[in-house]
Amino acid sequence: MPERSELTIGGTRVEVSNLQKVFYPQTGFTKGDVIDYYIRVAPVLLPHLEARPITLKRYPEGVEGLFFYEKRCPPHRPKWVKTMNVPRSKGGAINYCVMNGLPALIWAVNLADLELHTFLHRMPKVDRPTALAFDLDPGAPADVVVLRRGPAPEGDL
Repeated sequence: MPERSELTIGGTRVEVSNLQKVFYPQTGFTKGDVIDYYIRVAPVLLPHLEARPITLKRYPEGVEGLFFYEKRCPPHRPKWVKTMNVPRSKGGAINYCVMNGLPALIWAVNLADLELHTFLHRMPKVDRPTALAFDLDPGAPADVVVLRRGPAPEGDL
């Protein structure tokens, strides 16, 4: 049975569970540590998430386990987790979660959402990006130091 508890954030009660579950085995960083981290960086992070639909990338067994993407905001979400319908290019729409406040962010982390995949636009202006993202994770055997050096001669990292 999962260990459950509750946080009160700005008057909103957020259920959390399994805070001792290790999400980052190499460092021993737990779900509780991740929640604490997001609480600490929220004042800087949340303005960048406001009004942006988000795809959840969930790691139920931690970063070394399997993960899955969840575009549609789960129907079991609390009422206070806001959503936005984003039109699809082929018709219809997808109802995405929005992390407009710390309670919603902590709720998502409790679901093992360890990566924040936001849209580059703010709703409702889906055709007007307000952000630019650089994806700097080259994969083994390269690392950030190699990225800093610039392009390598062919076949040489």
